[in-house]
Amino acid sequence: MAVVLVLLATMANATALVLQRKAAQDSARARGISAGTLRDMVQRPAWLIGTSIFAVAIALQATALSLGSIALVQPVLVMELPFTLLLGWWVLGGALRRREWIAVAIMSVGLVVLLVTLQPSGGDALGAGTLVWVLGTIVTLGLLALTSSIAKRSRTVARAAFYGIAAGIGSGFVAVIVKAMLEALQHDGFVGVLTTWQSYLLLPVAPAAFLVLQHSLRAGRLLASQPGLILGNPLLASTWGIWLLGEEVNGGFALLGGLIGAVLMVIGVFLLSRSPLLAAQEGGPRDGSAASKHSQGERRRPL
Repeated sequence: MAVVLVLLATMANATALVLQRKAAQDSARARGISAGTLRDMVQRPAWLIGTSIFAVAIALQATALSLGSIALVQPVLVMELPFTLLLGWWVLGGALRRREWIAVAIMSVGLVVLLVTLQPSGGDALGAGTLVWVLGTIVTLGLLALTSSIAKRSRTVARAAFYGIAAGIGSGFVAVIVKAMLEALQHDGFVGVLTTWQSYLLLPVAPAAFLVLQHSLRAGRLLASQPGLILGNPLLASTWGIWLLGEEVNGGFALLGGLIGAVLMVIGVFLLSRSPLLAAQEGGPRDGSAASKHSQGERRRPL
């Protein structure tokens, strides 16, 4: 049941991201610049609808986390990649060529192999101890700040890619915090949530993660930000689950399978990062770039 719920959450997430990306592109064209202002973007119907759907996705994902471990639920989010690509092609336009499909397939297969062979289970988010949580939080927020800083100082494709990684880290950490809150809810009810200090991490982390996500949507091509966003979330959350929160993984030859999965993911990211589509202008596939003109005859009419 947890897997079914998180699959529904990935579909909702993909829809929300594409609609918010459409709002960012519409804002950019209306203002005649590469990326519209955040204030202009959030006033557009596509962004408001996308945000509402995003809230539904969060509720579905939280329910899935209450039924399964972090390392079981979060990796399923990788399915958001093909959902987003299909929806992006339909809503935003652009040409999906064999090279992009191969890269996405390799990344998806790699993550599935990694986690299916290791089969993480168990874990105790609240039993990990205060020191583990404090150190893990410091490192995680440090990575979030570092990737956001690099993105801010980068140009075009690199900016979108690093903002995507930052958004993946932020959303993955939100899932970890929500898992702790759900355990507190199951043990001691609503009072347990209020008396668990990890719950209050959500107050600064959730808005920060959402803001970084909006920057990733405005920074450049959807294909540039998606890999980091989609892969960063389950990798960060699974790292927390396995290394910090006591979830167990298979040993022996399963570790070799996990290594093979990780290598496939690296290969997929490398292939996608060299895609000619990522050299397009920040405004998206419908801008007047050479890439857009080249694909004009191959794409559907965007909505």
